[in-house]
Amino acid sequence: MPSARATAVLFPVPVADPLLRAVGERFPGAVRPGLPAHLTVLHPFLPEVDEAVLAELAELVARRAPVRVEFTADVAQRHLDEGFVPLRPEPDGPLRELTAELAARWDLRPYDGRYGEPDPHVTIALDVTPQRAREIAEHVAGALPPPALLDEAWLVEFDGAWSLRARLPLRG
Repeated sequence: MPSARATAVLFPVPVADPLLRAVGERFPGAVRPGLPAHLTVLHPFLPEVDEAVLAELAELVARRAPVRVEFTADVAQRHLDEGFVPLRPEPDGPLRELTAELAARWDLRPYDGRYGEPDPHVTIALDVTPQRAREIAEHVAGALPPPALLDEAWLVEFDGAWSLRARLPLRG
């Protein structure tokens, strides 16, 4: 759960929303509420984002070209044992580069450094039993979303609930 005040930079992935809904309906409690399907670029971002930071963030994102990604089911045993089911985007290099650039610019560590360099992913299920994670992974493998064009990042804020603060188009 995020702190009382938090921000994050992410790519919305609307093509994965139907899969997220289906998993949530079939496996109650497996999907975190509050945000649509997304690829996190940087969380946590800054607790407060003023207009100068927002303008610089928008400029850095705008330098990037849109990225077309395809998804694969990640069925790594370690993830399933941790009760975590992600989708992996390919290619992921542009996403890793943007995360590294933003983290370096504001001296931040993704997920506060808990996972080292994080792998770009769409979280499909979290905090489930290993058995449930395997069931969800099997379901997901047969229902992958179509390719997506990532052409807009979002700055979102959490203050009791997640809300969209700014849309950040990629123009590269």
